Amino acid sequence: HYIFTNNLHDQAFIDKFCLGMDAGTMPDWAKDQENFKDYILGKYDNQPKTPEWAAQICGVKAEDIKKLADMYARTKPAALKASWAPGRNAYGEQYNRMAAAVQAMTGNIGVLGGCAEGVGKAWHSEAVAYPYDQYANVWFASIKSDRWAHCVLNYPNVKREEIGLWPRQDHLDGVIPNIRGIFWQGSDWFNQLTNINKEIQAIKKLDLVVCMDSTITPSGLYADVLLPVATHFERHDVALPWYKGHYYIHRPKVIEPMGESKTDFQIFTELAYRLGFGPGYNPRANREYFQYNDAVDDAYLRTWWEEKVMHHQGVMMSWDEFKQRGVYKFKLDKPHVAFRAQIEQGLPFQTPSGRIEIFSTQLAQIKDWTRTQYGYPIPAIPKWIEPWEYAGSEKTKQYPFHLVSPHPRWRTHSIFNNCAWLRETYEQEVTINASDAKRLGIQTGDTVEVWNDRGKVVVPTYVTERCMPGVLVLHEGAWLDLDENGIDRAGNPDFLTLDEPSPAGAFAYNTVLANVKKTDLAHRPGWDKQATARSYIFRREL
Repeated sequence: HYIFTNNLHDQAFIDKFCLGMDAGTMPDWAKDQENFKDYILGKYDNQPKTPEWAAQICGVKAEDIKKLADMYARTKPAALKASWAPGRNAYGEQYNRMAAAVQAMTGNIGVLGGCAEGVGKAWHSEAVAYPYDQYANVWFASIKSDRWAHCVLNYPNVKREEIGLWPRQDHLDGVIPNIRGIFWQGSDWFNQLTNINKEIQAIKKLDLVVCMDSTITPSGLYADVLLPVATHFERHDVALPWYKGHYYIHRPKVIEPMGESKTDFQIFTELAYRLGFGPGYNPRANREYFQYNDAVDDAYLRTWWEEKVMHHQGVMMSWDEFKQRGVYKFKLDKPHVAFRAQIEQGLPFQTPSGRIEIFSTQLAQIKDWTRTQYGYPIPAIPKWIEPWEYAGSEKTKQYPFHLVSPHPRWRTHSIFNNCAWLRETYEQEVTINASDAKRLGIQTGDTVEVWNDRGKVVVPTYVTERCMPGVLVLHEGAWLDLDENGIDRAGNPDFLTLDEPSPAGAFAYNTVLANVKKTDLAHRPGWDKQATARSYIFRREL
């Protein structure tokens, strides 16, 4: 609003590259629909989205919003590091779309130093994919992953939009899945998805739960079958950059897999043989692959390097030399800039219109939202939509604190929570503002219970001024540890989260209201008190 009303936007950029930013850039067939600028100015709802209006919602002073807007709009180029955490909220996709709109309206697209944080158009590595792509799953998704428990508990009385059932072009379109088993691989899903108490109810109704992992995570403890997976030290592979970087790192097998551990690909190949399609799934292998996989893995990696990396990316280093050197780093003639070709050479953007779609032509033409993977309507332009619970809702009378669950620096999600010395160094605790703590009679180190209508956790407290009043911070990833009453003593915030994803599919981890008080309940971090025994369990026999 400040940028528009102070004429700080780049109108020439908008006219040339954007769709739906204002009335003049709307497609002819949608002239009667809402455009972004008029929405911001309040034409449709008589509510201009002023800094003063925003301040009442977000708590940032209107003057600070104006200063930031002025600084961003006048700085050329300006990088908007939007981050991902705000998108992990109810209707969080609107935040990310709004960030892209601000980026576009100031002309900070396709220029060095201008960006809205993301990974989709960073420098691309060649994905290490084997078996070959033609053997990949034809249908890769069915429902929103954090709605599996809801589907299990309410089947068959479930509407497709409740679980985000993906549309299909066959007779199975709209058929609610009767989930009887779950196969967990590559993640500690049970511990990391939302509304764990609901998951606990649902998992009891399943006929089979299989977990593949290299440690016994909470997902493994709740599984019927636990398949031990080799770590990256026990298999041959190549490491790719995640998010940033332009390099490849060779990962040789350092040791043989311990105990009965096998690689993921060995396990899936063996399952494919037992199900009758082994040669089709892994065409380079035979039945001996389950015991002897080195030659086949090297052949896949060599083919990937020669046909993808060398052929597509012009790399001259051979596979054998890469293995010897261990690292290949690309030397770029100039910095990679996303969308430079679209801006400088006039190539179309990868959207239906070929322009930057502030007004989504795809969303605008959806007639039946129940027959989409979204389930519920998403406006064609970015808008503020009131979350189902937040600091401005009536629910704060019962649960007055806004709970956020950021990534801890001492874990990667739930990975490394089984390292006793890390848990000893960094205790799982809830952070609370000093003014709130004083009012509640809470001091650093006190044991408190944090609860809402979905669950309860017991943790020690850390009091600080570095947390906003009315906000609690409880880091994600702690391994659940229930007492006899089903109360989590480890402090996993996903006992408090809601299993209602944002329409575009993001987990709403940060849309949580809760309460807190001192407690006599025992905080017994079971993973800590059993550290010696657990470490022994996790340390496979040499």
